[in-house]
Amino acid sequence: MGIVDKAKDAAKVAKDAGQKGLDDAKDAGRLFTLKRSLSTQTEQLGHVVYRQHEGEAGLDSEVIRVVEEIRSTKAEIATLEQE
Repeated sequence: MGIVDKAKDAAKVAKDAGQKGLDDAKDAGRLFTLKRSLSTQTEQLGHVVYRQHEGEAGLDSEVIRVVEEIRSTKAEIATLEQE
């Protein structure tokens, strides 16, 4: 194996490592965004439940919508954390 071949191999290894680092950073950013979104969704759910307890009617569909959003976000988080 010549010097050129060794340099090509080293460049490929560096490129692969850089790409993996970039992918990991993207996943970490996505995970952060999802967790922040989950926090917002749970806060929204709390507000809706509070409004229900205060006597406001017709909020069941909103509770269901927010709960489904929370489930979806949690599923995305679980998928990212497994990778």
